Amino acid sequence: MSLISKIFNSLSYKWIKMRYAKKKFKHNLAIAAIFKNEASNLFEWLSFHTGVGVTHFYLYNNNSNDNYLEILSPWIENGQVTLIDWPKGHQRGAYTHCIRQVRSQCRWIAFIDLDEFLYSPSDPSLCDALKDYEGSTAIFVYWVLFGSSKHDKPPKGYVLENYTHCLFGEEAEQDQFDHHFDGKIENYVTGWAKDGKSIVDPRKVCIMNPHRPKTVYTGKILDENMKHPLTRSKMASLSFRRLRINHYWAKSTQELTQKIQKGSIANPRKPQQNLSRWKEREKGLNKTENLDIQPLWDKIKKEYNL
Repeated sequence: MSLISKIFNSLSYKWIKMRYAKKKFKHNLAIAAIFKNEASNLFEWLSFHTGVGVTHFYLYNNNSNDNYLEILSPWIENGQVTLIDWPKGHQRGAYTHCIRQVRSQCRWIAFIDLDEFLYSPSDPSLCDALKDYEGSTAIFVYWVLFGSSKHDKPPKGYVLENYTHCLFGEEAEQDQFDHHFDGKIENYVTGWAKDGKSIVDPRKVCIMNPHRPKTVYTGKILDENMKHPLTRSKMASLSFRRLRINHYWAKSTQELTQKIQKGSIANPRKPQQNLSRWKEREKGLNKTENLDIQPLWDKIKKEYNL
């Protein structure tokens, strides 16, 4: 970053800090997400995150043509969801738009997808866990990747109960899958074992990327141990003591196929991906059964009569 950019960001942050210093926050913790034809996941995803302390959702709709509005209408009517049409896609643009529009309303914003479930293994409420990170600019949360659990088609019931096999612990840290294959972009596969998403203080972030801030006004991006997150690196050490994301990367084989056919929201110009490569990745995500999230989910279901 150039000296001029640093000076500009410093002055911008001071202006933002003065403008919002005395404001009370409408939402202690919100989630921002962009989606396309994911109506089948919406109710469970919204219910779960409401149960762990999220009070508002900023949802960016990228040309969905399923029954998403039918699912979202009650949540919109009771003030829990703000729906924004985002026809051109571009996840980075949607996230940065959210930062700039609602930074005065939210103490924290988590940026995750609808196949990702964010929670605290140590606290029933995310807000309780976040009290230990009051001065942070961005908290990077590592994820656990879940596979199909050998489901060819979507089974009835909840995602959290149907997909319980994952790549976990030492197996995830030692994962050697070749995501780049032969260097051709159509053969690139996501699903990095050592990666995650971020919870940010929106007043300290200038530009937001899908996984973490691209530019901040002040501070650093740190993980739950207050260390720099070494993602996608052989040196990375995964930690889920305080914060964790369960990433249901594949779900059933049918849903994985539909995911590839839908294309990338993060980069709408990306060419059609090689499905066989994604299926190859999925085979390695079913090594360990992990039920850590189940007691919390059972409690939420009971509380909300789900």
